[in-house]
Amino acid sequence: MTVTEVHQETEQMVSLRMQPSVDHVQFDFRTGQYVKILCPGGREAYFAIASNPEEKKFIEFLVKDVEGSPAHDLSQVKPDDELRVSTPMGKGFPLERLKGKNVLLVGMGSGLSPLRSVMKSIHRRKQDFGKVVLVYGVRRPEDVPFIDDFNLWGMKIRVEIAASQPGKSYWSGFEGRVTELLPKLALSYEKMVACVCGSKEMEEEVAKFLESVGMPKENILFNY
Repeated sequence: MTVTEVHQETEQMVSLRMQPSVDHVQFDFRTGQYVKILCPGGREAYFAIASNPEEKKFIEFLVKDVEGSPAHDLSQVKPDDELRVSTPMGKGFPLERLKGKNVLLVGMGSGLSPLRSVMKSIHRRKQDFGKVVLVYGVRRPEDVPFIDDFNLWGMKIRVEIAASQPGKSYWSGFEGRVTELLPKLALSYEKMVACVCGSKEMEEEVAKFLESVGMPKENILFNY
């Protein structure tokens, strides 16, 4: 694939847009799936697709720049660079499981990628879904990527952001972690289907909480 756009979303996160290098080739995938990318420097790593399957002209990724990692190498690419990208992997977040249901999306950091894929698909046909709530965790308010998307989504759905270390930043939202925010939202969790993506520890904590408040285990979805 050929890199077509690179944006510095936050101090540590970069978004990339790519398209197949061969004309008239279409990259098909399901919401929430991920791929393996051969990064500059020769190392491979897995990255979730941050765009929605309905968009046929390009795919997008959100990359957290961690020094010494393949993600750091990937975050340094420039437009017109070419990268080897695998076919999509993982079960993703099947939209058919969400249609007609109230949907809870829970993520943190670069775990927003597969949730953004879901959210952009839902936004295209909001009438097919019930109430949608996005709960997203960052360290600081300025660590929120794709801010234009958040502003757009906030006009149609409930968006809750948890900042664990706002520091001296002006922040009128929730101060703490996602797992501390969820119990305070007074949602009817037992009537929702959840898509969860973050660190393994966060995913386990969220799943444990959701089960404790009545959400059936089979309604707690992960994308791998």
